[in-house]
Amino acid sequence: MTTDTITQASAATVEELAGRLFMEGVASFHLSTVYLGVKLGLFRAVAEQGPLTAAELATATGLDPWYVREWLQAETTAGLIVADDDELSGARFTAAPGVYETLVHETSPAYVGGLPLALGAVGGVLPNLIEAFRTGAGVPYQAYGEDAIEAQAALNRPAFTNQLVTEWLPAIPDVRARLADTAAPARVADIGCGLGWAAIELAKAFPHLRVDGYDSDEESITRARHNAADNDVDDRIGFQVVDAAAGGYGDQRYDVVFFFECLHDMAHPVDALAAARRSLAEGGTVVVMDERVAETLTPGDPTELFFATASVLWCLPQGRVDPTSEAPGTVMRPAAFEAIARRAGFAGVEVLPIDHPFWRFYRPLTG
Repeated sequence: MTTDTITQASAATVEELAGRLFMEGVASFHLSTVYLGVKLGLFRAVAEQGPLTAAELATATGLDPWYVREWLQAETTAGLIVADDDELSGARFTAAPGVYETLVHETSPAYVGGLPLALGAVGGVLPNLIEAFRTGAGVPYQAYGEDAIEAQAALNRPAFTNQLVTEWLPAIPDVRARLADTAAPARVADIGCGLGWAAIELAKAFPHLRVDGYDSDEESITRARHNAADNDVDDRIGFQVVDAAAGGYGDQRYDVVFFFECLHDMAHPVDALAAARRSLAEGGTVVVMDERVAETLTPGDPTELFFATASVLWCLPQGRVDPTSEAPGTVMRPAAFEAIARRAGFAGVEVLPIDHPFWRFYRPLTG
């Protein structure tokens, strides 16, 4: 077979695909400079202290003036920074409208600063992923570094802050009522709690609750404890390093067990759900938030593409560290989740009436 017979694509089709891939490459390069701006505090300094010259921004951030000037050139070209003059050395720079909400204010509903952090984390493990493809091994979460810990929290925290208590819980009236009961305070578990932001929001909204946060990553638990103390709820939240599949909850019984966007990452999701079911108090319930993937393969959809690529680069490699892994990866379709829940001993699954573009909410049924 010659190269002439490999493809029947028209010249226009080839040109269109080449153009698309070029633009994706441009976007990837730009997101890398956004990463630098987020990590080094450049966007924050310009947004909060601007207008600033390049030299003033370098002084404000303690960075090298030459690199800062080049960064300003890139972000001005991208439209995220606005210059009042074409001459970089003398211009004064301000943040474009929307930059503060999307890249500086961590609890803004529009904050997407976690995306460049995730890109940084993935960039650091690409050699590991090449080896994993060859051997079938996993890539430990710890290998992704500090950026991964920060990215995971940054991508979810705005929703926990702005929607968990005011939108999601009201859509589950019986759970909301149980959490609000002051006469018989509920005990809550947050499995895969990460940096603890969901648990913190629950404790702030319901001061009588006792919340236990569990995660297998020690650094995340350490940071979660600091976050709870900073928000003055550490007297009502306990964070522990626990493998969800192994349980480790002792004799504690929970009225509500939450899995916020973590089950698909786990090597043994069946065991994790089974352990949660065993930990329930009488009348207790489990709520699982996971990716709102389509029920079937959906080429061309950007959200589906994000989930599918995240599975390759992030979720599945982390879930395959255990040689006996059954990790489903990011694209855990509703039928796959129901099969996992039934294997864990649940009678079925209720899809909860919470409308969100990225997440679907499930309640495994105990009977």
